[in-house]
Amino acid sequence: MITSELQSLAATQLVEEQRNGALLLDVRDPEQFTSFHIPGSVQIGLSGPFASWATVLIQPAQKLVLIAQRISSVHEAHTRLKRVGVGHVVGYSLANEEEWRTKGLDVAKISILRCAAVRAILLSSPSIQVFDVRSHAEWLKGHLPGAISLPLLDLNSKAPEIDPFRPSLVYCHEGFRATTAASILLRRGVGDGNIDILIDGIEGWLACGLPLEISEPHTGAQLQFISTSKAA
Repeated sequence: MITSELQSLAATQLVEEQRNGALLLDVRDPEQFTSFHIPGSVQIGLSGPFASWATVLIQPAQKLVLIAQRISSVHEAHTRLKRVGVGHVVGYSLANEEEWRTKGLDVAKISILRCAAVRAILLSSPSIQVFDVRSHAEWLKGHLPGAISLPLLDLNSKAPEIDPFRPSLVYCHEGFRATTAASILLRRGVGDGNIDILIDGIEGWLACGLPLEISEPHTGAQLQFISTSKAA
């Protein structure tokens, strides 16, 4: 049963709360979030280390509205946030694209790409910004060619070298961190609204036998390419 202090918000109330400074925290899985969401929402999925990332990315006193797929997820998210003392949840809404559109809300989506499509894009569009949002230590072990290290852990604490007008691609290990990072970057206007996600992550890239780039730890200079086949 939902905690009594939480209010179910209508579509118009969502917009009003957002205008008044509330952060729309979408706790759905990456695939659900990317298929449709309210612009400006931040996604942190319940299926991963939800509370840990919430403590890093959300201010303790931040007013929150939870967006979830079902009532049970709202309750779980609220409970986990309270345990770590993050945010002040003022209400919730169950994701409903048809209702949101009917009520006149803007609804956005993010393209999720597989390895073959990403490889083709990188070959044909060398100007695209590729962000690896894993830890810097993970990045040093091997990353997509030309990828910039932009750890999700540091996204709120440092000013990365980002051209806000260039299209961007974000990836991590398996897709969880990439979706959260993409939602934050879009909220900041990065990529001029044009950000794609490599949902396979580095695991999928390796499984396809595609090359990784290794960089020198201190300078970031490229040292070599390594190729990992499916049989490796």
